[in-house]
Amino acid sequence: MKKITDRLALPAAGIFALLAAMALCMSFPEPELSQAARDSGILNMMENLRLSLDGTAVQSSIFTVVLFMLYRWNKKAGDRRYILLPIVCFALALVWLMAEGFVQDNTLQSLTSGTGQLLKCCIYLLGSAWLLTQLSIAFDIFISRGTDFKWTGGRITAFYRRHDFLCPFLLILLSCVLPLALGYPGGLNADSWNQLGMFFQVVRPDWGLYVFTSHHPPAHTVYISCFVALGRMLGSANLGLFALMIFQALLHSAVFAYALHTMRQLGAPRYLRLLFLLVILFSPYFVTSYTEANKDNVYSWAVLLFVIELVYILRLGGDYWRSKGHIALLALGIMATILFRNNGVYVIYPMVLLLLIVLYVKHRKGKKSGFSLKPVLCLLLPVLAANLILSALMSYYHIEKGSIREALSLPFQQTARYVLERGDEVTEEEAESISAILDYENMAADYYPMESDAIKNNYNPEATTEDLMNYFKVWLRQGLKHPFVYIKATVNQNYPLVYPFKEGNRLENGTLNQYHMVAAETIGITDVEVMPRLNNIRNEFNNDLMYLPLMGPLCNIATYVLVLLFLCCYAISGRHWSFFIPALPLLLSLAIVVAAPGISGTPRYAYPIIYSLPVVMSWYYSLTGKQKE
Repeated sequence: MKKITDRLALPAAGIFALLAAMALCMSFPEPELSQAARDSGILNMMENLRLSLDGTAVQSSIFTVVLFMLYRWNKKAGDRRYILLPIVCFALALVWLMAEGFVQDNTLQSLTSGTGQLLKCCIYLLGSAWLLTQLSIAFDIFISRGTDFKWTGGRITAFYRRHDFLCPFLLILLSCVLPLALGYPGGLNADSWNQLGMFFQVVRPDWGLYVFTSHHPPAHTVYISCFVALGRMLGSANLGLFALMIFQALLHSAVFAYALHTMRQLGAPRYLRLLFLLVILFSPYFVTSYTEANKDNVYSWAVLLFVIELVYILRLGGDYWRSKGHIALLALGIMATILFRNNGVYVIYPMVLLLLIVLYVKHRKGKKSGFSLKPVLCLLLPVLAANLILSALMSYYHIEKGSIREALSLPFQQTARYVLERGDEVTEEEAESISAILDYENMAADYYPMESDAIKNNYNPEATTEDLMNYFKVWLRQGLKHPFVYIKATVNQNYPLVYPFKEGNRLENGTLNQYHMVAAETIGITDVEVMPRLNNIRNEFNNDLMYLPLMGPLCNIATYVLVLLFLCCYAISGRHWSFFIPALPLLLSLAIVVAAPGISGTPRYAYPIIYSLPVVMSWYYSLTGKQKE
């Protein structure tokens, strides 16, 4: 039986390589068919397929040969057993297939409109699943071999080895000078302007008073506003904002230099460290972060710091808790993650609980007589301190609690899609329950598949707990009745997380916002005459970079999420269970993004994953024993 299977493996691989090549070259809009094709099912499928293949037969043939050679290389490198990986890749391919339909018109109708379309779906699904599997296997082989380039010695190399934190810190800080100058006095997006308006209680004619609420993290609101307030005291709000940008550049340089230092301590390959450094220096996801007063940037640095300290906890064991420096950085990471984004608690609380369980299990296995309270206090006291600081800010500034609508973005989006597609099945009682929470009458018209803001912004602030409970009963009943509607709503909003073939992110980094001019005039923040023009050039350059070869994939959220998922599969196959302790904050962040208002066009929500992945990957290298000097 095994001999027969081995004989069939090669031709089967050739067929799958052909299917994968066709999937890469396939477009899904249904083409205009001839009359003969419309009258014949077989001709319909063949002509539809022919007209849907982009490029020439030569191009698809080259793809087929290259992919078949990739399969042969994988087999030659080692016949490994992957059980979970093909299942994950098939699930990803299914999301890719749905994304092909959503890219067209936010529905799946273009995938199922005829026999020819169904044939294309089968080819795409099988080909993409096989392609993802082969690419992930090749990536695992590449990692397991410990492939790297040689690093010749010299004075610069020797100096770097003695100062592997200082060197990247100075280099990254030096690279910040030009973006800081071009972005003067600093970037403020809509959220930042809202926060400044809340702090300074700016009056807008059309909105009335900016009410200081915890909709945005109060600690971050106070953090950015204090810099601006200090500048106003010294005579220039612009200088205060620019001082904030300089401070953020220092934080940015320090955290990423610490990450590179840690990667070297873990023995990460030189190519990975060099690639990460280049990405930090040139990727728009990195070079725009410190020039904008954005809560996601500081929060993402905090998550990265927390992940680094998790690595050191595992690496140093009991010695970690004797290091005052590490304990201080751990406390800083925990507190900043909680304080600088409201959903930071969904990362920290599960991780602290997990670490406490791990500590307890290790203590029981070690059969020691006494249990050290120091690690417990080092984990719990920063959580307590962060909550005390938050409570103090809420009390001192009389901050009102924000709406629960942010946490319910995904259920609201699912309900809106249900009303749009199955509105004729909504009963009068269900409609009343939804109307108590949301604007039921306009829900179908307001629904935008890629973002839930239009739906959640109509949340009724006077809704009671009973209203919410009634809504959730309706939400659950409708989901059980038509679960695929909820699946479509979720995938339609979040497919950019794993679908790398859609490019459309834009990073706008400017000071003034036309919707917040009253706030700008009141606070005193202005644009310097020549700077907006220079900053626009910088923005366009950064946005163009995201479409170029090599840099483009590194500016695609899906690249990072796919690598993270593959690493998780490798760790499970190799039984490297400790991998998941530093990886779990990234997985929790991924779950938060899925439940968030939307990821399309807003890559900042995925920054915790993007920034921390190289360190997590380095930890995986250290577990597999492929360390480098």
